Amino acid sequence: MKKLKGFTMTELMVALAVVGILIAIVTPAIFKNRPNKNKMMVKKSFYVAEQIVSTLINDGNFYPDKRDNCTDDKADTTCYWGFDDTEEITYEGEKYSGNDKFYKLFKNMINVKTEDDTTHVFYTSDGVKWDLSGTIGKWTSGKDSVGKFSDSSPAAGKGTILIDVNGDEAPNTRCTESSTDCDQYQIEVLANGKMQIDPSDKKAIEYVTINTSIKDNL
Repeated sequence: MKKLKGFTMTELMVALAVVGILIAIVTPAIFKNRPNKNKMMVKKSFYVAEQIVSTLINDGNFYPDKRDNCTDDKADTTCYWGFDDTEEITYEGEKYSGNDKFYKLFKNMINVKTEDDTTHVFYTSDGVKWDLSGTIGKWTSGKDSVGKFSDSSPAAGKGTILIDVNGDEAPNTRCTESSTDCDQYQIEVLANGKMQIDPSDKKAIEYVTINTSIKDNL
């Protein structure tokens, strides 16, 4: 009868040691190459915002082009430049007007899960938190600094959208140049529909470099 030979304790320990070494070598590489969810969500949320802003500014049913009314008087209240227009419009049976016209139209075009109209914050089904309180009453009538992003532009001529790509979960940190882990960034929107990521959110800008429009400073 043939006698079966098994592993010795020494051979088993050597095998386990080899496996442990391989795991130690491979695991960091796996985590390093694993897609960063927050990075992907920054790209996705910026793309969504870009599409909605583009739709709103280019559809005369939402924001009629009244630039023909513009005169040399920058205080001309009949001269509307995109999101300056707070006059009432009707869309899908709902009326939109006033300082929160942009907020309500934006929200209507996205898949909202929960909302709080008192703070102008809502959450979408993908877990992203959208804070549009920075767009309420931020655009003014006339032609004053509506065509360029610059430090000299008045705050009243620039709306902001603060986005947290994983809702209220940690780290709740802006994507600045020095951040190692971040989930928040801010989009700046001019009255004429031009938009860019806040220059201080350098990491977020890196994440969405495939969208060349954020580099435009026209």
